[in-house]
Amino acid sequence: MPETSIYYHPELTLPDLLYRAVSVHPDLFIGYCDKNGGIQIQNYTDLLARAEMIAGGLYNLGLRQGDKMIIATQGNRETVELLWGGFLLGVVPTILQPPVTFSGYNPSVVKLMNVYHQLGKPFIFMSPEMKDTGGLPEGTIKHTEDLDGSGGYPKPALSAEDLAFIQFSSGSTGDPKGIMLSHRNLITNMDSIRIGLDIHYPDHLGNWMPLFHDMGLIGYHITGIYCMVFQYQVETIDFIMNPGLWLNLMSRQKVTISGCPNFGLALVVRHLNRKKPDPEWDFSSLKALLNGAEPISVRIMHEFVNALSPYGFRPEAMMPVYGMAEATLAISFAPLLKPSVISAFDALLLDRENRTTPADPSDPSARVLSEVGLVLNDIGIRITDENDKPLEEGIAGHIQVKGPNVTSGYYNNPSATAAAFCGEWLRTGDIGFFFEGRLYISGRYKDIIFKNGRNYFANDLETMSCSIDEIKFGKVCFGGTTGKEAAQDKVIAFVAGISDEKAPEIFSKLRGLLRSNLGITVDEMVLIRSNEIPKTSSGKLQRFKLMQRYISGEFDDKKITDES
Repeated sequence: MPETSIYYHPELTLPDLLYRAVSVHPDLFIGYCDKNGGIQIQNYTDLLARAEMIAGGLYNLGLRQGDKMIIATQGNRETVELLWGGFLLGVVPTILQPPVTFSGYNPSVVKLMNVYHQLGKPFIFMSPEMKDTGGLPEGTIKHTEDLDGSGGYPKPALSAEDLAFIQFSSGSTGDPKGIMLSHRNLITNMDSIRIGLDIHYPDHLGNWMPLFHDMGLIGYHITGIYCMVFQYQVETIDFIMNPGLWLNLMSRQKVTISGCPNFGLALVVRHLNRKKPDPEWDFSSLKALLNGAEPISVRIMHEFVNALSPYGFRPEAMMPVYGMAEATLAISFAPLLKPSVISAFDALLLDRENRTTPADPSDPSARVLSEVGLVLNDIGIRITDENDKPLEEGIAGHIQVKGPNVTSGYYNNPSATAAAFCGEWLRTGDIGFFFEGRLYISGRYKDIIFKNGRNYFANDLETMSCSIDEIKFGKVCFGGTTGKEAAQDKVIAFVAGISDEKAPEIFSKLRGLLRSNLGITVDEMVLIRSNEIPKTSSGKLQRFKLMQRYISGEFDDKKITDES
């Protein structure tokens, strides 16, 4: 466990963090950014007062310690206030993506309804402007403004082992799994994050990731309160519409720590290709820009660094990281303010024999990967074969983790919990290896494509495909299936943003590129629209959903083959 310090104590609970931050540094605040770049300041003192009012309102509503609540509000400030109101009362919150509408097929609605039933039909808090309730029972939907906090509330007798929060897996809608996090899970992991990033007063955190995602919520909000530092929150939709908001924020507010998964880096690069950069930008204050939550593209990472370097961004501030919600958040970080280690491996040996052999980075067939660093304090990690037997360094296999930050299991789902664990070790579902002491991630086990006796990772095929000018990052997905007729493995490329007329030519280029460099033949290319590419809240591609539609025949009239 971490040594006891001004930050860490083994019996801390989440309410203690807000009380402490207000007491030690009363000048601390959250800056909520609007779509025009304006910032609304809320001191931690004001947050505490607002949360106490909400805790009283929840108590008057009938909620008691250990009860559940769902937060599906549209604005960061409302979400944060409800969250801390729940924490202060000892209620266990869950934050979900708010549905825009309940009509038609809407993944956020499907997930909301499933979580609602899993948690025993708790109150759902939505924003007042969200009028549609989707036929939920009367009285289920509540609004912050309806809460009557008069009379106060009894402070709960919380212990570090109590359930504090339930994080529902970002990739699931039809059968979401609720990751149970105790106060100890959260506080242990946040202390590891503090040490790995050297966070201390008066650091400034800047975030645009959604608070219903673990990286946004824990990494850039609760950790800010734990470490007693300033924080700024940009609405995710505003960032997607205008990535310049985040860039302006980091420059003007001297943000020291922020983060951006790969799809966000690509959005910024595209934005800078269209818009003229601000010559006054200054990113020299950044000591860590965390790059995680989805596979890391070395190419996109380099393009981002090159675009911002003229404005004081230090290349060594780019920090590849690895984590998952079942481990609370963080598992490994690249060393602070050290250049990212990029390595090239023989792809054939890696895919066929799971052996890591260095290769020439200029070889088009080499697998070029970024490290995701060193394992954080108090976390154990091992690489195993399919029978859970540990493998030596340099051999790729299944990543398993253990530690006081790891969940005890999935809420009300003993079968999923049993399947996830091998004794004290959690099966992450990721494939990776250690090379020269550093961790590398190859991909997700479920995203492996089998072809001619060789394993390929979909994200590797997608990265190489983007070297074709007409294929853009984030607009291509790969999947694999067994053909009904010949019972042979088939590789399918789903591509958005190209015309029917150009499709045969691009498919020919794609087949030639992947065959010559990786020895894999793409059997079909399916033309789709950009909005048909399913993604999680952090931008991870949900390839299995496209494959489900493919297998059901939905794309039969959109296929391009070598006979087309």
